[in-house]
Amino acid sequence: ETGNSLTIYAQSGGTGTLTATGTTDSNNASVGIGGSGTAPDSGAITIHGGVINATGGGQFGYCSSAGIGGGTPSSGNGGSSGAVIILGGTVTANSGEGFVAGAGIGGGGGDAGGAGSNITIYGGSVTAASTGTQSGSAGIGGGFGLRSGGAGNNIQIYGGTINATGGDRGVGIGGGGSSVIDDSSHKSGDGAVTISGGNVTAVGGDYAAGIGGGGGYYYST
Repeated sequence: ETGNSLTIYAQSGGTGTLTATGTTDSNNASVGIGGSGTAPDSGAITIHGGVINATGGGQFGYCSSAGIGGGTPSSGNGGSSGAVIILGGTVTANSGEGFVAGAGIGGGGGDAGGAGSNITIYGGSVTAASTGTQSGSAGIGGGFGLRSGGAGNNIQIYGGTINATGGDRGVGIGGGGSSVIDDSSHKSGDGAVTISGGNVTAVGGDYAAGIGGGGGYYYST
């Protein structure tokens, strides 16, 4: 959680596998690597190599956490990711299943989506997806919020092979989406993304961009 950090190194020859799966307890969803349902904001995470498989907690009909980054409490705002730095390795990160899902790497889902900012990728193979079935977050970036989307700012990619897939109404890389509900103050999250190298594929869900600000949907009460 916030104030702590985790650094992961590969074993010699780039081998070694870490599989981390979040849990759900009384609708509190913890992250594969990052925050929990009761302490949703994540500390700093640095990955130097190895094979990393991270899946967030969550369940259908509720909010879910990110695979790497912010958790989701049973009520309230999604957690934000701390700084995430990936220097190499094979990283696969999927959000938990949920009506309002978190990002693959970034913020958790909630009343307000958690921020998925300060994410830097220098190399390796990174696959990140939000699995939201109706309100998905970014593959890499901000979490979906029922009232406001989480920011997906200062996302920087310098190299590697990156495949980022947003959930339904979620961008591939960038800000988290939101629902409007007759209220113009309900905003999707900003997305500020810099790509200086690498092979990047970013696919948004329905009504969402591949790269940029969060998507969303409007419905009238």
